[in-house]
Amino acid sequence: RGLPTVIGVVLLNDAETSEPILVLDAGAVTALRTGAVAAVATLALAPAARTAGVVGCGVNGAWTARCLAAAGLTDGVVTDPRAAAAEALAEELGWRAGSLAEVLEQDAVSCVTPGATPVVTEADLRPGLHLNMLGADGPGKAEATVGAVAGCLLFCDEWAQASHGGELTGAVEAGRITRAQVTDLGAVLTGDHPGRGEEARTTMFDSTGLAIQDLAIARAALRALGTGGVEAATVRL
Repeated sequence: RGLPTVIGVVLLNDAETSEPILVLDAGAVTALRTGAVAAVATLALAPAARTAGVVGCGVNGAWTARCLAAAGLTDGVVTDPRAAAAEALAEELGWRAGSLAEVLEQDAVSCVTPGATPVVTEADLRPGLHLNMLGADGPGKAEATVGAVAGCLLFCDEWAQASHGGELTGAVEAGRITRAQVTDLGAVLTGDHPGRGEEARTTMFDSTGLAIQDLAIARAALRALGTGGVEAATVRL
């Protein structure tokens, strides 16, 4: 029907009075938090990364690229089966459109596809590579082969969700990885885990998206509205 994949609204309420404060387009919130978590994970797990690669230039992929660029990865390569989409995004960011192989050569690679076909295999892994896997959001979806997942130093946003319907699911079901082999990104951000540390391995971050990330985006939008950074229509109930 030509409609967005994500349709809905996010309603932000005052925690003390329960009054509705802000109504946001859920598609925009999803896109921003998907891109933002990719940037946060890259800075935390691959601080030495200088170049970015993005597989998938749809709405979420485009915002992932924009957030990575805003985080300082100003040199990158994007790819998409729709050449025009890749070229348009590359032109916007001053990056370039290329092949999947060229994207996988970059320091930090984010996969933002529908998850129907794996785009990362075990042969693509190399020391120092960081992968953000953002597209697999339900059972049966995967952007990497089981061997590729099992060959990485693994991180996720939330284990129960990632192991049930994220990039980790296939490897968990195959018995290739266990909970003990996966670190929550939050533990790295709070300093309770060193992240990559000194290990010369490929790091992989599996994000399935959390409600708290939506809340963070909604609060950021509210702050921007309060400071005049954005404009919004007003509805009085």
